[in-house]
Amino acid sequence: MTAVLDGIRVIEVAEWGFVPSAATVLGDWGAEVIKIEHPRTGDPIRGLITAGLVPGAAGRNFFVEHLGRNKRSVGIDLAKPEGRALLDKLVARADVFLTSFLDDARERLRITWEDLRAINPRLVYARGCGQGRRGPDARKGGYDGVSFWARGGIADRLSTPGEPPLQQRPAFGDFIGGMSIAGGIAAALFHRERTGRGLEVDVSLLGTAIWVLAPDITAALLYGNMLPSAGEMRGMSPNPLVATYRCADGKAIVLMMLQAERFWPHFAETIGRRDLLERWPTAEARQIHREAIAAELARHFATRPRAEWEALLRPSDCIWGPFQSPLDLPDDPQVAANGYLPASPTADGPVRVCASPVQFGGEATAVRAPAEEVGAETEVVLQELGCSWEEIARLKDAAVIS
Repeated sequence: MTAVLDGIRVIEVAEWGFVPSAATVLGDWGAEVIKIEHPRTGDPIRGLITAGLVPGAAGRNFFVEHLGRNKRSVGIDLAKPEGRALLDKLVARADVFLTSFLDDARERLRITWEDLRAINPRLVYARGCGQGRRGPDARKGGYDGVSFWARGGIADRLSTPGEPPLQQRPAFGDFIGGMSIAGGIAAALFHRERTGRGLEVDVSLLGTAIWVLAPDITAALLYGNMLPSAGEMRGMSPNPLVATYRCADGKAIVLMMLQAERFWPHFAETIGRRDLLERWPTAEARQIHREAIAAELARHFATRPRAEWEALLRPSDCIWGPFQSPLDLPDDPQVAANGYLPASPTADGPVRVCASPVQFGGEATAVRAPAEEVGAETEVVLQELGCSWEEIARLKDAAVIS
């Protein structure tokens, strides 16, 4: 793996999924990431599987395995003066500081941009928030299910009018926003190399949603009308070559040939249906009879299991893909070939996690170290700061560290 951020030191003072996912990406890119957690309770996401999110889940926490890889967990109570002093020492030697804490907490703990750049002027300071740094709700919290999914318009465009709104998948907006934070940090590090000065980076879940939904929003503002929602588009077939077709085994194939006339002859030949071109020989005829064509294709795809259709379509130039579930992905040859599900080497055996999507130098992402328990490297990191064993023991007795 090409560790493009090798030598970059990152301090994460953040909880849940949004900002920690950005630190996970930086760790995938080779940075040294130190995650500061409360010495007793840790990041609250550690207890999430006990809430019944995944029926029958026990033991290893899937969120922790994904977010905690390539990080060193250090348990420090930042509310105590001695704990806060330890953070100053870490910041003084760091390149990047990430936080998800709200303004009140950051001011109380003295971990604002102004506080920390006084310690380290070259520090890149990244903050993730719900609604943005300005405005009436700037100081309020926001999870991705509210700030990204609901407030940002995502749920509206994916739901069917008149039916109950769709619920967001876990951390859906968090991980999209986390990639934006990681990219912003990389740009700020480049700026620092040119100027010698650190920079503040801000990303909000609301702003992330607006970027993700940009085609819908821009069209609505430009034309005064909204594009059809995902639910409304379900029964529409303006192009039979942009649709989902169910196969004989209940699995499905997705076609995505936006330039229909370019692909029609090749597609019809590939699936053994040149008669479709004979029945509807012109682009105009295919447009007029698009619903009949879509119905005919639905009947045709239902005659064979998906594996047979895949064998026919894979050698072709048609744009298509299997409609897959998470359990299908390990068997996808592209997922395997590109290392998109690397193994995290835990003490209990390898655990498959999801790679961040950027690769450098043609090399797949590798997990250097698995997720750790709260405070697993507290003693080691404090020794690197110059603390003696006697001082470490005293801090433990005072419940400053774990």
